Amino acid sequence: MQQIYEFDTSNINPLTTSDDLYQGRSNMAAISDNGMDSDVTVCVQGYNRVEKTKQCVESILKYTGDVNYDLLLIDNGSTDGTFDFFKSVDFKKKRIIRIDKNVSSIYPALVYNTSFLSRYMAGVSNDLVVTPHWLSNLLRIAESDEKIGLVQPVSSNVSNSQQVNLNFNSLVEMEEKAKDYNVSNPAKWEQRLRLVINGCLIKKEALFAIGWPFMDVGFYHDFADDDMTFRVRRAGYKAILARDTWICHDHDHTHMSSSDIEKGNRSIKIGRENFRNKYFGIDAWDDVNCFIPEYLSALKPTGTEHNRILGIDVRCGTPILEIKNRLRYSGIYDAECHAFTQQAKYFLDLQTFCGADNVFSGDIGSLVNCFDDVSFDYIVIGEDINSYKNPIGVIKSALKLLAHGGQLFVSLSNSYDLLAFLKEIRKLGSGPSKHVLSYTMDEFVNELKYEGINAKYITSRGYEQMSQDVIQFAQNCMNKLGISDEQALIGLLCDRHFFVIDKE
Repeated sequence: MQQIYEFDTSNINPLTTSDDLYQGRSNMAAISDNGMDSDVTVCVQGYNRVEKTKQCVESILKYTGDVNYDLLLIDNGSTDGTFDFFKSVDFKKKRIIRIDKNVSSIYPALVYNTSFLSRYMAGVSNDLVVTPHWLSNLLRIAESDEKIGLVQPVSSNVSNSQQVNLNFNSLVEMEEKAKDYNVSNPAKWEQRLRLVINGCLIKKEALFAIGWPFMDVGFYHDFADDDMTFRVRRAGYKAILARDTWICHDHDHTHMSSSDIEKGNRSIKIGRENFRNKYFGIDAWDDVNCFIPEYLSALKPTGTEHNRILGIDVRCGTPILEIKNRLRYSGIYDAECHAFTQQAKYFLDLQTFCGADNVFSGDIGSLVNCFDDVSFDYIVIGEDINSYKNPIGVIKSALKLLAHGGQLFVSLSNSYDLLAFLKEIRKLGSGPSKHVLSYTMDEFVNELKYEGINAKYITSRGYEQMSQDVIQFAQNCMNKLGISDEQALIGLLCDRHFFVIDKE
């Protein structure tokens, strides 16, 4: 049987070419019109849980009036009246997609395509409650820079350092606190390598660039949002966490069954391995979530408008990107990132925010030669300094590149960590991932002093991760030995120490 598909393009302006990559993508997105005369398509996907879905949609209708938007309501095989609710929604610019049977959460993206979308898409799951100015704030960020492709608000009940707790006791109180919180502030726009995506805004041209469906079917398990963020960045766009915008994620883990937990853990394991396979050994957690908030507490603004930041072996680059984000709070919006890595697998992702000319790869001995005509205000050595064969030599090389008044941040792996010792003697785990030189904090500091270098102790990490049994064991041992020194306890129970070296 012959089928003919006709498309009415009478009201669409012809495509205009451009020599600029981003403008060309924007022009292409402009001719892909969904016919709704709107700036944003808000997509809500529901599968049962109709009461949550109602709350979600009602919040959108209540708090999105300051944006020209349309609604795309997707019933993914619900059996509880979700479809009837969608039909009852009183909103002029709405469309409904109904899927008879739920076969997967990704199937709806196979049914519709980018022609259903406006210039922007906001994906909202049915366990979200949006808040005043949520979408207008996100849209303001996206339109501030043609290279911003994805914007994600902070929320409750989320990982990846994206959670903000507003401490409310009712829906009314939540809405009032969110209204006070949601004040647009460019200082709070954080560039990220990885985002947990829910309620995000994405440019249509970014969707074109990464391909459709926007979810890689290999990530039907967890880490689909990690993958999407990576693809958006590697297509030349920035991924932004909007710390000036909060929405409520009403996700309840407390009522999960043991089978649900087991299924979730398996999904995480499979998804994490799929991610490593796709990105040639890069781990979405260890290589990307390597936040070092300890350094941010010791960060001193230089007083200049333009700052340079160098990351040495910072994996995909999170530690230096976090410094750049923190400097925004001081009004420094154009901090320039550079990176040096000994592992080539990190090269591309470092380039996504440092730039093609600011990233070098090689042996640590070539560090100074790579940047011999550049000085830096901040330098971060991402790996523990005693994992290098010549730790003092690495520090001295870094100091050659540090500007006067600058700061060098280093960490020391605690080779006397009690937990690592217990793991070794009781075979509780694999122990340290690699050999490190044995240093106590005092030995490290004194060796630097001998070289005329003053390292200031910031803090240590690991104590809070110890179980009470391990802490009690350590305290009992110290009591029997007549030791009450707090530093000694830190030496036993902390696995990593952090220092800053100021170049006067």
